[in-house]
Amino acid sequence: MPHTFRLFWLRETGCDAGTLLRADELVPEIQETVLSLARAKEHECEETVLRLPFLDKIEWRRRGEILGGLSWQREGDEIHAELSSHAAVRDLAAQLALGDPAWSSVPAESNPDHFRVWQSVSLALQRALRTWIAEAYFADIGHFDDRAAAYAMLVYESARLYHGRAPIDFTYDLRDYPHCLLTVALAMKMSGRTLQTNLARSQRRLEEAGSPTLARRYAPRWYEDILRGVRSRPRSFIELLAAERRFVNAVIDLGTSRSASGVNHFAKASTQALRNVWGMDLRALALRALHLTTNVLEQQRDGMVEVNPHECLRTP
Repeated sequence: MPHTFRLFWLRETGCDAGTLLRADELVPEIQETVLSLARAKEHECEETVLRLPFLDKIEWRRRGEILGGLSWQREGDEIHAELSSHAAVRDLAAQLALGDPAWSSVPAESNPDHFRVWQSVSLALQRALRTWIAEAYFADIGHFDDRAAAYAMLVYESARLYHGRAPIDFTYDLRDYPHCLLTVALAMKMSGRTLQTNLARSQRRLEEAGSPTLARRYAPRWYEDILRGVRSRPRSFIELLAAERRFVNAVIDLGTSRSASGVNHFAKASTQALRNVWGMDLRALALRALHLTTNVLEQQRDGMVEVNPHECLRTP
């Protein structure tokens, strides 16, 4: 019996959600590669899942060229393309914004519940990004040697969440910088207790690493001095808040537009926000953030408000 494929392929022009195809019905440019991968299975079965990446209307005209230029891999009984970070984020954004029930059920901008839903998303993303970015930075314990930078990162991790202002204000507005530091002051307000907790964790880590002298510079008792120092030279702190703002607003724009153009805009905006955060390429965080957003939207839809972003740390 000829080999068959279950095709899953979202496009701007349509969607295959498990369409059964023969090999000779596949896009010609990938037939040979896909069939070879399907037959290479140790225990060959007659049906294989094939997932193709999202294409918009313009890309659809060049679908053969685009698909033929990709590398392909098989995992179990599924074949899919090996995508770059940017393409993987774009593909997931399309799957969610254009096809996930949690995203499609979000109230329109004219609905009074619109602000409440995206406010919950913004709060969850702010909390998660601060945890993820700080973890990525301090994965290299040597970064504690540069105390000015480390203090700015710890203050960012500890900063007060922005609860927004209806109808469409969801992140800190940084347009007043550097002429006015009101936003900086608001972000640091009432963050002392959280900063002390994060400092104590850093101090323990440095002590365990055999750096007692440096560890003392991260003692919680110095939290007021650290806040004053970052407030007096806030540029690094502002850079982190700005990246956070760009990314969170991009997610909300994606969920509001739920269109192919919105998917492309999100992929570009998320790349710009996370590609170079203090020298770190954090574009992979966009995938985790999209999964977290979906969790929040699902819980909002079910009437639940609180979401623990740390649960999403284990999301593949």
